Amino acid sequence: MRITSWNILHGQPLAPGESGDFAQVAAALGSDVLALQEIDMNLERSASSNQAAEIAAAMNTQEWGFAPTVHGTPGFDWKKPSQSHQRVFTKKDAALDSHYGVAIVSKVPVREWLRLELGKAWIGMPLLIANEKGKVAPFYVKDEPRVALAAILDNGWTVINTHLSFVPLVNIFQLLKVSRWAKKIEKEYSTRVLLVGDFNLPWGIPVRITKWVRGTTALSYPSWKPAISFDYILAKSSDLHLLKEISHPQLPISDHRPISVDIN
Repeated sequence: MRITSWNILHGQPLAPGESGDFAQVAAALGSDVLALQEIDMNLERSASSNQAAEIAAAMNTQEWGFAPTVHGTPGFDWKKPSQSHQRVFTKKDAALDSHYGVAIVSKVPVREWLRLELGKAWIGMPLLIANEKGKVAPFYVKDEPRVALAAILDNGWTVINTHLSFVPLVNIFQLLKVSRWAKKIEKEYSTRVLLVGDFNLPWGIPVRITKWVRGTTALSYPSWKPAISFDYILAKSSDLHLLKEISHPQLPISDHRPISVDIN
């Protein structure tokens, strides 16, 4: 079983004028479970498409779950999803509103979808963001709500996907909250758990503050010349021997490279 985590940057091509089928690019990774961050649903900037459903179709599966974090477009016009909005969209739901968030697409049947609210920072920060020329430039970005999405698989594994805040200390607090939630899921569902996603924490900090270990060591950001990794696949130390890291080259989409492990 191949597990992949990828900040997809809503399928944005890196080169000016370049186009491509982001769903086919994602499917070509050969993943059985694909955890995605920065993914759109019905947003104009991504042709009003349901990106999780399109990737699932390209992977020849109907198992997908999407957890919206904001209603609207992050960085521009957005608001916190109201209680009336769906907590986790799946193949059974018709998504009529525009959202942005995290998703999991799986070829392995999913027993149950779970969602955890992580809150947000009250302040924003200037971030280096890839521009249309494939270079990074500073922009002030307001933080948005964060969530964790868990897929309880029917093969004894659970994948928890999240995209943590870029604000220091806030992301550490969120990671500890996700870690506690993972332990609860592990016990309640008698499952092995992987924590994956864009943690916005460099230098292996997540390993230092939790009892989890890294399944990957590849640098993933920026995708054209990786110098750092904000992206992680974390496992319990007792499960680490089951994981084998798979490396990926630069892809035509996103400022992050995907990271993957194969599980024996």
